[in-house]
Amino acid sequence: MSTVLLLHSALGLRPAVGEFADRLRGFGHEVLTPDYYDGLVFDDTASGITYRDQIGASTLFARVRSQLADLPPDAAMAGFSLGSAFAQRLAAERPEASAVILLHAAAAPRRRWSGQPVQVHRYAEDDWISPGDVAALAAAVTASGAGFEDLVVPGHGHLFTDAGTADYDAAATERSLARIGALLESVEPSGAEPGTRAEGGT
Repeated sequence: MSTVLLLHSALGLRPAVGEFADRLRGFGHEVLTPDYYDGLVFDDTASGITYRDQIGASTLFARVRSQLADLPPDAAMAGFSLGSAFAQRLAAERPEASAVILLHAAAAPRRRWSGQPVQVHRYAEDDWISPGDVAALAAAVTASGAGFEDLVVPGHGHLFTDAGTADYDAAATERSLARIGALLESVEPSGAEPGTRAEGGT
């Protein structure tokens, strides 16, 4: 069993985040979904981004960090969009993190990568992701000796894992869950009881 920190997007802790977490729990993992938006949720990107900018990304990141005192050092870092950006930043501070899972976001690393395996889950065309940043991250991760997977969904969009958005893709979400399940199983400590793989997907 792995512990997974799963951070919501700029839309807040929407039902889709809880549903995704429940699917990961079904694999046998402990999944934490802290709310760093104080209960606020948004249905459109513009409103969520406006709130993010009003509060400030640094303040929001501080809210996340304030909730992690009891998180195991080897917990996997994961998130959706803004949450992915925070998960990637936390990974730089937590070199013992077992894995880094970036859904709908990826940034070029600002420092040497600490050696955690990384998965990126994204649309082929996403206005919020720079292919150059993905390539830079891939180079840094592989240079550290860790595995890197860039899991690309054909088409244009952003939050394909959120059923409440126009960009939702059910089949792509299932594939992402299966690949995340496989990654988490691969990084479980020796002797840990393996989780159950998701049906379907590769």
